[in-house]
Amino acid sequence: MRILYSLCFLSMTVQAQKIIEIIPLSKTINETSGLEYFNGQFITHNDSGGEAALYSFNQEGEVIATYEVLNAKNKDWEDITQDDSHVYIGDHGNNKASRKGLKIYKTKWNGKAFESLGKIRFRYGLQENFEKRGMNAFDAEGLTAAGDWLLLFSKNRNTKNTEVYQISKEIGDYVLYPKKSVPVNSLITGADYNATSKVLALVGYGFDEKQYLYRVKDFDPNTLNFDALEKKEIPSRKDQIEAVKVNDAQHFFVTSEVVKIYGQPELIRIEWK
Repeated sequence: MRILYSLCFLSMTVQAQKIIEIIPLSKTINETSGLEYFNGQFITHNDSGGEAALYSFNQEGEVIATYEVLNAKNKDWEDITQDDSHVYIGDHGNNKASRKGLKIYKTKWNGKAFESLGKIRFRYGLQENFEKRGMNAFDAEGLTAAGDWLLLFSKNRNTKNTEVYQISKEIGDYVLYPKKSVPVNSLITGADYNATSKVLALVGYGFDEKQYLYRVKDFDPNTLNFDALEKKEIPSRKDQIEAVKVNDAQHFFVTSEVVKIYGQPELIRIEWK
C-alpha cells in the first residue's frame, strides 16, 4: 500500500523567550506528563506506572485534590486534553516501539471522579516491526483536542520530525496514518490547542538537550496548516519539559518532571517575546 501524506518545509527562527515565573510542584507529581485546566485549577497526571489518577493543583504548586480515574490503568500516560464534554487521557507511550494496545481513555467527570467511558484504541498503519529499539518513529507524547478531532504528535527519533495524526473522538478501534510530517528538529513531548485564540503549542527537546516551545497562530485542525510555525528556545535550564498549556497567544504554562539538578517538578510560566 502506498501512503501519501504532506511533508511541510518550514523556515523557523529560534530565539530565547522570557520565563516569568518558576513554581515548584509537589513531589506527588514528580513525573508530571500532561497539563490541563479543569474547574478553575490545573490538573496533571504522572507518567508510566503511576496511579490511575489526576492531581489538581493551584498556581502555588500545591496539590489540592486527587481524583481517581475509574476503569483505567496507567500503563504509560503521556498527555491529557479536553473538549466541552469529555476529558481524554493518552495512554500511548511507546519508547521502544514494541507496545501494542495503544489507547486514549475517554472520560467524564461524575462529580467525584473521572470515569472512563471506554477506550479509543489505535495502531500505526505503517508499523510492521514490534521489536524493541530506541531509534523509532512510533512513539507519541503530544495529544490535544482540536475541533472535531484529537491530534496526536509523534516523537520521531529517526528524523526529528513530528508526524501529525487525526483521531476520532468516538470510542472504537482505529488504524492511524500520518496526515502531516513537520520538521521540528526535536522530539515533541506535549501539545495543546486553544480554540479561543486559535493557537496550537508544542514543546520538545533536541539531542543537544535544549528545550523548545512551538507556536502556530490561526491554526486550523482540519487543514493542519503549519506554514506559520514558530520555534523558540526556552532559556537554558536542565529541565525535562513534558507538557504545555496555552493561556493566550503570548503566554504559556509548561511543566517539567523531576530532574536531579532541581530535585522537584516545576510549573513554568513563559511569555513569548
